[in-house]
Amino acid sequence: MLREAFEYLTTPCPPLARRFGYLSEMVALGARHRRQRRAWAPHVAACHRFVDQAMEWAAPGGRALIAGSGLLIEIPLQRLATRFDEVVLVDILHSRAVRRRVAGMANVRLVELDVSGALAPLAAALDTGGPLPTGFNAPIPDDGPFRFALSCNLLSQLPLLPLEAVERRAPATPAADRMAFALRMIHGHLCWLSAIAEHAALFTDIDASWIHGGTVTEIEDSTWGLALPAPDMSWLWDIAPAPEQDRRQDLRHSVGGWFDVRSVTSALPPC
Repeated sequence: MLREAFEYLTTPCPPLARRFGYLSEMVALGARHRRQRRAWAPHVAACHRFVDQAMEWAAPGGRALIAGSGLLIEIPLQRLATRFDEVVLVDILHSRAVRRRVAGMANVRLVELDVSGALAPLAAALDTGGPLPTGFNAPIPDDGPFRFALSCNLLSQLPLLPLEAVERRAPATPAADRMAFALRMIHGHLCWLSAIAEHAALFTDIDASWIHGGTVTEIEDSTWGLALPAPDMSWLWDIAPAPEQDRRQDLRHSVGGWFDVRSVTSALPPC
């Protein structure tokens, strides 16, 4: 608890990230990983294998952008930095540990960015009592384009904390409006990935299963109803074995990875 409190109090954090709970979420994720390092190990290894294969789709050199770089748990950073001339790690905030890790890596740069483009208009809507925003767009980096881009376990997570804020501040918002907002975020993320790089890949959790005594008791969709094509790679992530999140049930995520984001967007409504 003392470590988490210190991280929360000392981590540089943009106001929007603090307001929507991203700092608390980052600190909690790091603590969970420390507790469940052994359970997470197969997932982390699978992520590294996926990234190793995905980066091979892009020619060496040039610049790479990693969206949702987080705590760098799922990212083989050294191999990325070896393959590309520059690696840009993009997230809404970066922990002190991440800052220390990249400080000695001359070709790795940190960028704090709301990759959805939704948080500022959502904050304004919640402050004024207006409807949920629909016309937001993910920001295109000024220093692009990139040779390679990767979205790291970010797609399904994008709407979660914004919708928690909607529930707190505007609980009367119709369910259809909330779902439309969530779908705008994740569809926009896929279009953004396709636009910023010569080649883009992603991995994301697809569903969440609750398991009791080895039996699946409930499966929850994690893609907000968006029909994604079959992934190129898939694996399981024992994210919260009991009693981490539930006293009796384990929580397991199914994860999918796609080597070419354009193969995903081609099966969806136009960007």
